[in-house]
Amino acid sequence: MPRRVTIKDVAKEAGVSFKTVSNVLNSTGSMRDSTRERVENAIVKLGYTVNLSARSLKTGTTGLIGLSIFDFSQPFAPYLSDQVIDYARQRGYGVIVNTYGQGGAGLASVMDNAAMLAPDGWFVFIDQPLANEGALLEQPYPLVVASDYETYDRVDKVTMPNVEGVRQATGRLLDAGCRNIALFGACEGNRDYDYYMNATEGTQEMRVRGYILAFEERGLRPDMDMLFSWGLMMSDSGVRAVNHMLKQGVRPDAIVCLNDAMAIGVLHGLEANGLHVPEDVQLIGYDNVPEAQFSNPSLTTVDPHVSDYVKCGIDMLIERIQGYEGPIRTYCTDFELIERGSTRL
Repeated sequence: MPRRVTIKDVAKEAGVSFKTVSNVLNSTGSMRDSTRERVENAIVKLGYTVNLSARSLKTGTTGLIGLSIFDFSQPFAPYLSDQVIDYARQRGYGVIVNTYGQGGAGLASVMDNAAMLAPDGWFVFIDQPLANEGALLEQPYPLVVASDYETYDRVDKVTMPNVEGVRQATGRLLDAGCRNIALFGACEGNRDYDYYMNATEGTQEMRVRGYILAFEERGLRPDMDMLFSWGLMMSDSGVRAVNHMLKQGVRPDAIVCLNDAMAIGVLHGLEANGLHVPEDVQLIGYDNVPEAQFSNPSLTTVDPHVSDYVKCGIDMLIERIQGYEGPIRTYCTDFELIERGSTRL
């Protein structure tokens, strides 16, 4: 049986003291960024993990973080989860993953039972509006939320640049000469301009607003009939949405999808109908999941810097676990449009 890697092994590999490694794991003390990076690299290289049983006996904590997220049926969930697990490990924490059905089914049950799983705190991905002004977030343990919905200043939150990301993506298509730009992933059955412009929360609502603003900033009026939805934003939904759109006689010169899963389905749906990307229809997704670079053609997409999203969320959670009682914080990531083979911008 292989010998367990210890803090002393990490210290030797990184060329630092035992205390320095302990400070990195517990986010205490001060040190140069280069020193911290050296220690973190050594942790990853050696595969060091915290001895949770020993820690629990000594400190009364488990060294575990809980991750609550919708099920893994679309690429973004495992992508986000992998990043949470990797970064938490670098910070000296293990991760318990608890999933709920898409659309939020079972989220309340997950939250009610969270304490039974005994992590030191929870990182919760919320994909639905919260009832009762977010009363669900009042829990007896540290909690940080990843969400595009209102949390009523109850907990720290990380969010994404939904409006700005889609506004830039749509704007680049308009500047490239596209005018018949369809949007896939709008709210089910909702093409109401005022609804999207007046909404104050929601991933789909904010991203559709970015689409609208890109037109208006160029003195153009968006055609709300170019908004399409077809169930959950999954790859098979993208295929069905393409078929539905083409049967209606709509022929766009570009499509913006509100996530990469749907965009990959759209890519297959267009090709199955004899339309080539990007020659006939340009295509942009959102999320920059790993699969996006391996589609054929590779997918142009909005990268919302998920690694920063995760790091900020986990850092805030660990600070709360360690006793920080300061003001509620909200962090929004930056973004970048990753240009690949599905566009000619």
